[in-house]
Amino acid sequence: MTNRHDLARAWIDYHRLPQREANAHPLFSAWETLDALVRDQPEAAWPIIRDLWALDPSDRMLALIAAGPVEDLLCQHGADFIGRIEQLARQEPVVRKMLGAVWGQSRMADDVWRRLKAVAGPSF
Repeated sequence: MTNRHDLARAWIDYHRLPQREANAHPLFSAWETLDALVRDQPEAAWPIIRDLWALDPSDRMLALIAAGPVEDLLCQHGADFIGRIEQLARQEPVVRKMLGAVWGQSRMADDVWRRLKAVAGPSF
C-alpha cells in the first residue's frame, strides 16, 4: 500500500470479505498495518482512521471501525485523542453515530470513557 488512502481502502475491502477467507487473504496485511500504527504510531493512524468512515459510512463498517481502530486508539492513547474525537462528534453526525459502537470501557481510562459517552450516539 503506497499511501494512507490505499491502506484505508484495503482495510475496508478486507472487512468485506467472507469471514472464512479473511485471515488467509492478502488484504489481512491492511488490518495488521493499521493495528500496528494505532499501537506504535497513533498520529500516523489517525488520518487513516478518519478516511475509513469517510470511505464507507455503512452501519456495518462504522461498527467495525468503532470496535477496532477507534476503540484501540482510545484505550491506548485516549488522552491524546479524546479532544479531537469530541470535536469531530459535534461536527459530523457519522462520527457521533460510530462512537455509539465503541465499548472497551474496561481498557479505557475513566475520564476518556466519560467524555466519549458524553458525545457518542446510541448503541446500534
